Amino acid sequence: MPQAMAQRAYSLPADPLSLVEALSRLREQGWSHELQLAVLAAGDPEFAYRLAHEAPEAELESLEAIILRSNDLRIVFDFAVVKGERGGDVSRLEDAIVESGDGGLMVLFAADVEGADIDRIEAALRALPDAKFLRHLELELHQREWNR
Repeated sequence: MPQAMAQRAYSLPADPLSLVEALSRLREQGWSHELQLAVLAAGDPEFAYRLAHEAPEAELESLEAIILRSNDLRIVFDFAVVKGERGGDVSRLEDAIVESGDGGLMVLFAADVEGADIDRIEAALRALPDAKFLRHLELELHQREWNR
């Protein structure tokens, strides 16, 4: 695809639906730095996650800033899974999950995100009033070891 055509296809669209369309065609059209710039300019955590998930070439560090501004902790978790699988540093994403006090997401983070600090998450779970999350963590980690 000629560079001028790629820029036209991925320049910041006037409406979010055009960006959704560009993201949905990512596998067919291939990676473009212009698409990443459009996603960054849009500042939408959903778009940032979709780009990270679909494009191994995506620059995760720049997308992480958008993800961390999200009020949806599930997007933070899902992005951490992608970043961890690619060997990235997940500590700031882990900070957001631990600081949220959401025991369920802490358990999932510890069990599913490569690079998670299990000891830190376990300590945060111990500080919660409900001990069920510690039991869930033990079960998840045992299951993970069993599946290896």
